[in-house]
Amino acid sequence: MRKRLGLLAWLVPLGASGLVAAFGTRDPADLPYFAHAARTLFSSRWADTFADPSLQVGPLQLVLVGICDRIGGLGFLAYALEIALAAFVVFVVGRLLRGRPHRAAFQALAGLAAVVLGVTAEAYSYGHPAQVAVPLMWVLAALDAREGRTLRSGAWLGLSAGLELWGVLGAPVLLLAPVFRRALGGLAAQVAVIGALYLPFVLGGDFRMFDYRWKVESWTLVRLLVPAGSDFPWGLRLLQGAVALIVGGALALALRRTERAVWTVPLGIVAVRLLLDPTLYSWYWLGLETLALVAAVELLTGLPAAWQHAWRAPGWAVGHRRG
Repeated sequence: MRKRLGLLAWLVPLGASGLVAAFGTRDPADLPYFAHAARTLFSSRWADTFADPSLQVGPLQLVLVGICDRIGGLGFLAYALEIALAAFVVFVVGRLLRGRPHRAAFQALAGLAAVVLGVTAEAYSYGHPAQVAVPLMWVLAALDAREGRTLRSGAWLGLSAGLELWGVLGAPVLLLAPVFRRALGGLAAQVAVIGALYLPFVLGGDFRMFDYRWKVESWTLVRLLVPAGSDFPWGLRLLQGAVALIVGGALALALRRTERAVWTVPLGIVAVRLLLDPTLYSWYWLGLETLALVAAVELLTGLPAAWQHAWRAPGWAVGHRRG
């Protein structure tokens, strides 16, 4: 019975995401551009993949997009990305709720909610699946760090940066390690993975990712510091990232003894990143939505215990025995 429930926890969300991919997904926005860049990556000119400054996704994402594009084009990519993201939500929630009752039911709920709320479909339609995958990888990294597996935690963080470079901002979850010294090993693993993914392009080709400049939009909070319409170069991105790291580190130190730190720290980092963003593209909100969904499911698992505790409160129990 338990195995059957565990199987349904996967099949229901994945089946729903497949149906949405087949009948309810819009044409992708940026994925054709990324698929074109992936073709360069898979060619003899691979070292110059990042010669165009507007390419702001990492090599790992290009590899995944390129593989799917070669298998079945953008049509297949819709199925692959949406089903994979739904499966990733189910997997991460399963890790988060390990040892808790009704885990399979909450896994199914989380995966289905990601599909029904449009998180998986919008990740494909906007062309930025990393906005969903990166925060989930941070949660996995946080769970591993808390269990003392800091090398694997650092590897998750490095791989998240391979999807999109802002994945480096997840580093504060390493502070959840039981011993602070182990966080240094995790940081070394993170740097090693990022170096392995990006250095071949930096050393072997024309790497111009850091030449890109965003425009400060009038509806963002950044316009209070930088006039709307001004350039927002990578130097200011580093400042934005530094603030997110400081906030994430403070949250990790303050909450490291609590179970909810594994999603609170990533949520805080993503929130600060959005607060200080010069553009606030629509797909940026997917990371916040994903972490809010994970947090909601984790909090829901605590409700039965809270109700049971209230039901067995001493005052009630005494009154019940007297009756």
